[in-house]
Formats: sequence, structure tokens, C-alpha cells
Amino acid sequence: MRVRVEVAVFTVRRGVLEVLLGRRGGGTWSLAATGPDGAGGLDAAATRAVEDMAGIRSITTEQLYTFDRAGEEVAVAYLALIDAGRHPISPGQDVAEVRWFAHDDLPSLEEGQPAVVAYGLQRLRAKTSYAPVAVNLLPDLFTLGEMQAVYEVLLGRGLDARNFRRDVLRAGVVEESGEVRAEGRGRPARLYRSAGGHFAVDARERRVARAISSGDDPPA
Repeated sequence: MRVRVEVAVFTVRRGVLEVLLGRRGGGTWSLAATGPDGAGGLDAAATRAVEDMAGIRSITTEQLYTFDRAGEEVAVAYLALIDAGRHPISPGQDVAEVRWFAHDDLPSLEEGQPAVVAYGLQRLRAKTSYAPVAVNLLPDLFTLGEMQAVYEVLLGRGLDARNFRRDVLRAGVVEESGEVRAEGRGRPARLYRSAGGHFAVDARERRVARAISSGDDPPA
């Protein structure tokens, strides 16, 4: 049986959730994909696929699901969340073009890959209920307003700014950097950074993340 690794890479740019795609000359657009070569297993193949297609290195991936394909092939799907500003893209060898596309306005993809994107989006939105995923889609330093805007894109609805700020600070998932950024004529905004690793949360953070995604107050 042939095994293929495919990676749905998401980012948020200008208030839009986007997916990374590439294509070879005259070919169909595709997710980053490759076959495992035995060195490092499937996880290593996932990161290699993204690097080979778009030149992006040092990202964290999460295995999503294994899809049956035509014939004797299965596709092991992965999810990756990145800040596009920290990871500029450039076509890899034999790749004619690599681009970000709005998740709801994708071109025709290779057979079976629309299901990978749909499942990745489903998992991403579900993760907002138990993990501070927005920090993976933000630059190293960000305002709480920028973090809230990312959550609003993921959830598809607005959030109360005062409650959001309280819940995030109470969770301890971010920390002040000591720097500020001038925004218009008002008081400079404080800049924060992630206080945790990729997809790594404790029970307290899960409770507050659920509150953020539901709009309810977090439990004591």
C-alpha cells in the first residue's frame, strides 16, 4: 500500500483565513505533499513536504486523519498553523507557483484534498475550545486586539473585547513583552508574546479557551 503525506497549512492575513497551495507547471493546485522516505517517519515527511513546496522551515505539524484514496493508497493528513509574516514563501524545486488562497475560495485541487482542507478547518475551529491556537497565527509580538481579531476569524463571529482581554490574561497564555506600539492618536498598545508552546495547554488554559470560544465566563 502506498502512503502519501498531505499538509493543510493555514494562516490569517488581513482578516481572512487562508490555505497554502502550490502547483507544478500547468498542473493542478495541491497541498504540500510527499511520500515518507523512512527517515523520521510521517512527522518528518510532513515538515519536509512544506519546506520542499514553499521553502518554509521549522514549523509544528499535527496529524489529523488517514484518508483512503483510489487504488492501494492512503493519505495521512496533517495540520499546520503559521503566521505568514514570519514565514515568507518561495516555490521549491519543480514548483511553478506557491500562493495563499482564502479557505472558502480555493481553486480546483488534486482529488481527495478538498476533504483534507475541510477536516483541517473543522479541527482548527474545534481547537479554539480547548487550546490557545491563535498564538500560532500571530507574529512574535502582538496586541490583545490582534489576538482577538484572529479568534474572531476562526470562530466567524465577534467577541466582547473586555471579556476577551480578561479571559486571556487570566489564563496566563500570554505575557507582556515590555514593549508598546503606537496605534493612531490613542495611547500606545501593549505588546504581548506567547507564554507557552505550540498546542501545549494545561487544564486552566483549556477552561479559559472554552470561555473564549463560547462567549461565556470561564469557570472559577
